[in-house]
Amino acid sequence: MRRMKQKLLHIVYIVVGNILIAFALSTLLLENNIIAGGVSGIGIIFNHYFGLSISLSVGILNVCLFVLGFLFLGKVFAMTTLVSTFLFPFLLEFFESQPVFHHYLNDPLLASIIAGCLIGIGVGLVLKANASTGGVDILAILLHRKFGAPVHIVLNITDLTILLFQFSFNDTTHVIYGIVTVMMTTIMLNKTLTAGTSLMQLVVISDYYEDIKDMILHDHDAGVTLLASEKGYTEENSKLVLSILPYRKLPDIKEKVNQIDPLAFMIVSHVDEVGGKGFTLEKK
Repeated sequence: MRRMKQKLLHIVYIVVGNILIAFALSTLLLENNIIAGGVSGIGIIFNHYFGLSISLSVGILNVCLFVLGFLFLGKVFAMTTLVSTFLFPFLLEFFESQPVFHHYLNDPLLASIIAGCLIGIGVGLVLKANASTGGVDILAILLHRKFGAPVHIVLNITDLTILLFQFSFNDTTHVIYGIVTVMMTTIMLNKTLTAGTSLMQLVVISDYYEDIKDMILHDHDAGVTLLASEKGYTEENSKLVLSILPYRKLPDIKEKVNQIDPLAFMIVSHVDEVGGKGFTLEKK
């Protein structure tokens, strides 16, 4: 039952992710002549030079790359990209054909920022479902497995080539808007992938480490690890208090640490992801 719910949730992630990507591309980027990379960017080039429908071009390219992935990367990988491969062109055609989704945002800078956010969230949701958005990602992974070429370098070279082709029929301003879109996509992709898992790390250096440990364990139901340490000046043996906490618990714990030891030295840092007992595994 639990596995079925997880599969359904993954399907929802993939569908919603593709909706956000197609919406942003059709009604924000294309509407304002902002350049795009990947398969969508190739579709824009074919549309400009050959008059082919962008959704049709994207659909044909996605199917070709899907077949390539199926033949050389295996069934498991191919199945994870199947939904995106066929759903995305359909959604793109839907948004392009509906007048209600057009001519509502004529500010290219604002459009590039919003589009980058939506695309980043969309790609993040698809990746959270352990799936792939397909497209040139398949080509990059294939070249990596066959020839050892780094995936990110292949993707960067591919996108750069696509952007250079679009540069021939777009002005410098729209190229800059395209760069803004890519930057916002990267930021929101990282935020989406770490949403719900990011926590705070608290390190406390104090002679009252036992009292601080008990306070965190029993008053706040949080895990604690004591790490052996040595004071640099006096060379005395001591222990560091290390705890991974949700944001909401941090202020109260810091206040109580100061009450126990006003001279305590505290280090607080952001943690993007935590796994293991008490986090991704049950405590008991």
